Amino acid sequence: MTAPFDVDAFGVRVRVHGTGAPAADGALRAAWAGALSTDRGDAEREVHLRADEPFDAAMERITVDVTLAALEARRGRALLFHAGGVADPQGRVAALVGPSGRGKTTLSRELGTHFGYVSDETIAVDAEHRVQAYRKPLSLVRDAAPKQQVSPQQAGLRSLPDAPLRLGTLIILDRADEYQTPTLEAVSLVEALPELVTQMSYLCAHAEPLQRIARLCDAVGGVRRLRYAEASDVVALMPEVFEPSAHASTWRSWPRQTSAGPFTTDAVSDAIISDGAVVVMVGDRLQVLGGVAPVIWQAAATGSDLDAITEDVVAAYGLPPRGDVRVLVGEALEQLLEAGALNRR
Repeated sequence: MTAPFDVDAFGVRVRVHGTGAPAADGALRAAWAGALSTDRGDAEREVHLRADEPFDAAMERITVDVTLAALEARRGRALLFHAGGVADPQGRVAALVGPSGRGKTTLSRELGTHFGYVSDETIAVDAEHRVQAYRKPLSLVRDAAPKQQVSPQQAGLRSLPDAPLRLGTLIILDRADEYQTPTLEAVSLVEALPELVTQMSYLCAHAEPLQRIARLCDAVGGVRRLRYAEASDVVALMPEVFEPSAHASTWRSWPRQTSAGPFTTDAVSDAIISDGAVVVMVGDRLQVLGGVAPVIWQAAATGSDLDAITEDVVAAYGLPPRGDVRVLVGEALEQLLEAGALNRR
């Protein structure tokens, strides 16, 4: 019977059990060589290689099992981005955020041959902006065969730098063949939040989740978008990627108030105001309120009725070129109620 082993999945110690077959368990341990834990003590989570599946399928599945177990364990303890990442010699981590199809994995692996490979799956950032690596096995495509699970070392990726890892930059990926020359551009907080939030796990487990993300964006100088076509072309741009940015957006939190008006914001867990927009979290859904909606929402949230809200809209924007302003404001108010950004008292 082969002994289980522990791996470090972005700060979570997970115990991995094999099937007891020496050859299979040896391959399992070799694939996880980049994430083996050197700590002693009890594991926070345990997973088992499934003996009722073909070995290659079981090897892929156990990576998912480890990831999900670690995500659940870090729930509310760190911001968890679905992202790849590499680190420079100073330990500054570039988090590469994007949904499937944006080339995140391919880019992470290409950059990992030049810089310290952190992960191609999850970047976890704690309250002090520290990053824990997740050097899980990589899935390599083979002709007419299931994907092969290999360690970062076997794949030729670099080791972590001899420095503490801290988030240095947040990058949203945008890959298309038309981007022949890779470029970086600043992204406003209001524009970045919908893309970041959809690529995060357990965000609503945090108090004031939007403010937590906004403060992190401030700490790294704002979010940037990387437009590129080929992963290999990005290598030359990395010195600029790692350099501190200075494009943070101005924002403020919306102070929750108790009012006796006809509307409440009880369903809103957090809200921030930036660039004339109001961004709210309702459950696990993010909503960006633009146009006249921010004026309506803030007035309703502070106790105003429809007449007073209409006066605020007219004061801010003037009378509409056509239509009854009170009716138009009422329709916009109903949309906010339907979306859950407001509730009737």
